[in-house]
Amino acid sequence: MAGSQDFEARRRERLKMQHKKRERERRIQRIIFLIAVAFLAFLLIFNIVKCAKKPDTDNQPAVTQVPYEEDTDAKFDPSIPNPQEGRNSYLDIIKESGEKNHAYLTFDNGPSEAVTPAILDVLRRYNVKATFFMNGKDIKDNPYLCTRAIEEGHLVLPLSKSGNSDILYADKTTFMDEIEETYDLIVENTPSGEKPIKLYRFLGGSYSNTSYGSEKERYKDVLAENGYYYCDWNASVGDSNASRSAEQLLNYYKTNKPSVNNLVIQLNNKDENTATPKMLGNLIEQLLSDGYTICRLDEIEFINEIKFEDDKPKTEKDDDDTSSSTDKPASTTKAPESTKKPESSKAPAATKKPESTKAPEATKKPESTKAPSSQTTTQTPTKATLAPSSGDEITSE
Repeated sequence: MAGSQDFEARRRERLKMQHKKRERERRIQRIIFLIAVAFLAFLLIFNIVKCAKKPDTDNQPAVTQVPYEEDTDAKFDPSIPNPQEGRNSYLDIIKESGEKNHAYLTFDNGPSEAVTPAILDVLRRYNVKATFFMNGKDIKDNPYLCTRAIEEGHLVLPLSKSGNSDILYADKTTFMDEIEETYDLIVENTPSGEKPIKLYRFLGGSYSNTSYGSEKERYKDVLAENGYYYCDWNASVGDSNASRSAEQLLNYYKTNKPSVNNLVIQLNNKDENTATPKMLGNLIEQLLSDGYTICRLDEIEFINEIKFEDDKPKTEKDDDDTSSSTDKPASTTKAPESTKKPESSKAPAATKKPESTKAPEATKKPESTKAPSSQTTTQTPTKATLAPSSGDEITSE
């Protein structure tokens, strides 16, 4: 009897312990369930708040950038001709490229750990490709940012190695060494090893009224000798003044925007330029709403024969096959007939003149024995005859 009671007592104890265990497990499950529900509720509330309080730069533009990959091949010929001395200004090439309403965002200096990632984030959000002119010393400090910019489809080019104008412009050897070493660093940090276009931007710009202006003028031809174009800018947001706010930078662009077909916009990529990424989204929206297509600097159609602003058209040669010289003296005041003169500046022997609109065809008149003090240019009989006064010189317009 006693054994039966002990067995029953043990059984009840086991049942009681099993019941406690089940209760404990149910409590743990309820706690886990409540934690999961609370976490999901937190994520939901967080996303709702985030969507309700997006910063201004997150607003999508009314018009979106044309997808980068669509017509890249149709835009430009990847074979870029070698530059010629005095003909390696990239702004002139862009002007004569045939492109219309194109904008090129360019960032100087860096890469900066404080600013560059935010700039790249904005460019990626708008699916816009830009051009970065970087310093070698900054690439060494932040190589992954150089690589990220290239991997995300941006063009990275050299600005200088040291970031110091005194060193960069000391002499032409140092100048080219800084550029070439920075160019090599960019190639080293390019995953594919592909070499970009040889395009350079002078530190501080190439304009003669800037610091080291005379050295820069000489170094332009040095660049051409080494296969480099150089590219200035014709628009800016004024972010060299790091104290300006994002709104002030955008207003600066709107106020100082030039009346040109294509814009090369200069922005800065230094640690102190924290307002640049904040205004970048609004600048992109402004450009897109104004009808611009935003591209990299190497996305242009190169034209091998480019007319520059400082070019003067050559004097037209006569249509007559017998005319071989472009410089022909005018006749004396009494002789309206035009005569041919060899290239030598000395007075030639008498020559047979072509038909003139005034003189009869049969007339043969030798040129005056005294050469005029300065040569003048005459046109062929099929064109209007120029008759300046003696001693005046016709120059190309």
